[in-house]
Amino acid sequence: MASPLITTGSLPESWRVRLPEFEGPLDLLLNLIRLNKVELIDLPVALICDQFHEYLHLMEELSLDIAGEYIYMASYLVHLKSKMLLPKPKTLKGEEIDEDPRQDLVARLLEYRRLKDAAQSLAEVDSVRRGMWPRKSDEMRRIAKDEYPEVDISDLSLFDLLKTFKSVLDRYERENPEPMVLLGETFSVRDQFERLLRRLSAGRAVDLLDDLRSLSGRREAVAAFLAVLELAKLQLVRLHQTTKGSLLLYRTERKLEAGELEMIQA
Repeated sequence: MASPLITTGSLPESWRVRLPEFEGPLDLLLNLIRLNKVELIDLPVALICDQFHEYLHLMEELSLDIAGEYIYMASYLVHLKSKMLLPKPKTLKGEEIDEDPRQDLVARLLEYRRLKDAAQSLAEVDSVRRGMWPRKSDEMRRIAKDEYPEVDISDLSLFDLLKTFKSVLDRYERENPEPMVLLGETFSVRDQFERLLRRLSAGRAVDLLDDLRSLSGRREAVAAFLAVLELAKLQLVRLHQTTKGSLLLYRTERKLEAGELEMIQA
């Protein structure tokens, strides 16, 4: 194995200006492998793990946001490093199981490198194509001239041009009016709280599902449901679910105390 270009616990100063170039944790791992001049199939997990964590430490020093995928990869490398240190499991016959814990990570890195190389090739082809400008033939210029003939405006005054421009603006405003802004209805939890108390004051149970279905829409139904939670919290109602699936509200004997209504969300 070739000796690593950098030692564990140190990263080159040039990385401090190249931090944003990595597109994800797999891209960073490939750069670490290339920087250390090691083979991907013989991944030195301990070395790469330490350098990966030091890279995250540099990001923290520069006050850069560390994405969750980087943190996940850091913890995964620590887990992989610990598995490499453990003895290999054995079969019932006492033979060691030839299983490499790095296999899954190496496969992901190989697939990522293959896709990255393909994307780079496509980007180079696109860059070459953007630099190719076909020459316009005389036939194309003739067709363009016949389709859009020149217009002589030498007899038009500045006033005529401004008048024409004003008419174009007026027509645009007529055909493109400003969008209408419709404000949706608002329903307060307190109003629904009082409404349900009035319904329950008659001494009859209220079917909560039927009550919600009778409301005007989703906003009012959400406000009514929050009001039911407030009623239950204050022990002003009790809920009972029937065998048929109905949810009934019953008024309790507790009275609404002064100030409790004002504490409910308006």
